[in-house]
Amino acid sequence: MDIKQTLENVEKAMWTPAYIQGAILTRENLDAFINRLTFKETPIRDRLPRKTGAGLAASWNVLTAMWVGTSAFAEWLTPTEDATTYARRSAIYKELGKTKSITDRMLAAGKSFIELEGELTEVALREVIQDEEQLIITWDTGVSVLQFDWLRKNIDILSAINFYDDNNNALGFRTDLIETAIEGIVRTYAQRPTAIFVGYGMKRAINLSLMGDVRVNLDNTNEVGTWVDVGFYQSMIGKLPFVASFAIASDVVTFAPNVVEDFYVVTEKSQGQDTLYMEDLYGMWKSMLDRTGAAIKFMVTEATVFVCRASEFQVRVANIRLS
Repeated sequence: MDIKQTLENVEKAMWTPAYIQGAILTRENLDAFINRLTFKETPIRDRLPRKTGAGLAASWNVLTAMWVGTSAFAEWLTPTEDATTYARRSAIYKELGKTKSITDRMLAAGKSFIELEGELTEVALREVIQDEEQLIITWDTGVSVLQFDWLRKNIDILSAINFYDDNNNALGFRTDLIETAIEGIVRTYAQRPTAIFVGYGMKRAINLSLMGDVRVNLDNTNEVGTWVDVGFYQSMIGKLPFVASFAIASDVVTFAPNVVEDFYVVTEKSQGQDTLYMEDLYGMWKSMLDRTGAAIKFMVTEATVFVCRASEFQVRVANIRLS
């Protein structure tokens, strides 16, 4: 082995050529940054159906009232008629996307363009997917049609059936809040909720409140406590799954210093029809951009909209004290 040649090779790798400003990243240093991506689960996004849109906006009918009459009537009269009313709603498609770039320094570090493009494309795709999960729950901060309409915006907070505010009440999760939300949907609209969307803080509180004291005997003298992951709630209409998502975050400002959090009792289907779904003008795809300086840029984009066809079948329970 030629020691002199080996040292020259090391020197070339460590020192910067005159035509490049700054130090060159070696491949080992670069890997740690490119591959660093948090794989957050997106359970709400994964549950919602995807439908193909047309035109420039999504349009749908929304149930606004369902009047329930009495069943009993006199022999000489006729049954009462239940009047159901609808409203037309629409939302323009929102474009989501991420831009990535591959620089000469990355290529000089030893990886090929195809390798780097594949890694960064995966990062961009995952970021868009995670952003979509966040958008479904908590994004629209105003009335602009250019903003993404999210679940809370579609729930009519003026209705006592669709919005309950626990107002930082008793500490800990209470099952009566779920029963109240379910009862409002069942009694008023004769619908069956399908799931309960919660944050991770709420999920932990649910586990603590519903699991009881579970202990396992190791032998005659030792025993240990164990956690139980509560996946469903047994309600008056059957089992409803708890769907925990990072998109529902704890709030430490509204009732400082206490921590409060919301949960949603949702009806994803009604009479065999989807009431909550995503409608895509076009799905996720990648397009190359022009070279800018020493960077080759590309982007991953999609155009989609969140559709809530029956906001009256959704309930938000807010400000439950967790700590």
